[in-house]
Amino acid sequence: MAVPLFARSLDPLATFYGRVHTLQVSSHGCVLHAPRPLKRGTELRLDVLSSNRTTTARVIHSDPTGTHLKTWTVALELDKPANFWGVQSPPSNWLEISEQSWSRESPSSGSVRGTDRENQQ
Repeated sequence: MAVPLFARSLDPLATFYGRVHTLQVSSHGCVLHAPRPLKRGTELRLDVLSSNRTTTARVIHSDPTGTHLKTWTVALELDKPANFWGVQSPPSNWLEISEQSWSRESPSSGSVRGTDRENQQ
């Protein structure tokens, strides 16, 4: 399921922010493409662009998608497993957590520029 997101690093040493799209989603996280690698453990704030949903997640791994190192496949684990994505008919093995439990307020974090490659694995 492709979900357009705005992702921002919550770690001041891991400068990254920008629009991304998920490739796969689950109640535990997602896989997305990013323009550069992200270090394992980096905490990100995720904002769904089509709604006011906001959550945080951590990078599990980051792998190049090809030999030119222009796109990276990044796996994220949600801090709170649930149907954050708003899937209408989620699989029966997804955790049942109320949609109202998701924060619709913006946690404080500063915007940082995401053009460096300091966070390679």
